[in-house]
Amino acid sequence: MRVTCDTNVLVRAALTPAGAASDLLEIIVRDHILIASLPILAELLEVLQRPRLSNLYRLDTRTIQRFVGQLHRTATIVPLPTQLPAVVLRDPRDNPIVLTAVLGIAGVLCTRDQHLLDPSVSGFCASHGVRLLTDIELLTELRQR
Repeated sequence: MRVTCDTNVLVRAALTPAGAASDLLEIIVRDHILIASLPILAELLEVLQRPRLSNLYRLDTRTIQRFVGQLHRTATIVPLPTQLPAVVLRDPRDNPIVLTAVLGIAGVLCTRDQHLLDPSVSGFCASHGVRLLTDIELLTELRQR
């Protein structure tokens, strides 16, 4: 299965190595194909470097760069066009996430973002064969296989 993980899922995997998002990411990388793009990885890097998070979770620059670099090496990186169509009207910053999944021919876009779970976005994704699942839903599905 080809899976795109939203930045919020990847952040949770980085912050809680013993958590569900980390388990999910491990299964995806081991048994499936992780689909990502440079905008997703750039947002992940930016979020993890926020002082509040890095201090609270004791993440140093080297650890953060290692995590993001490993994802970059492991994932299939999808190039995105410079002009992105407006799919997520309530939060246009989420357009690269949706388009990474669609252009990367992902079967699942894993997210906890309510903007992406909006019916108009889920309808757009469904029309391209992409299901929207939370990390818990996808983890449950993959463990049942």
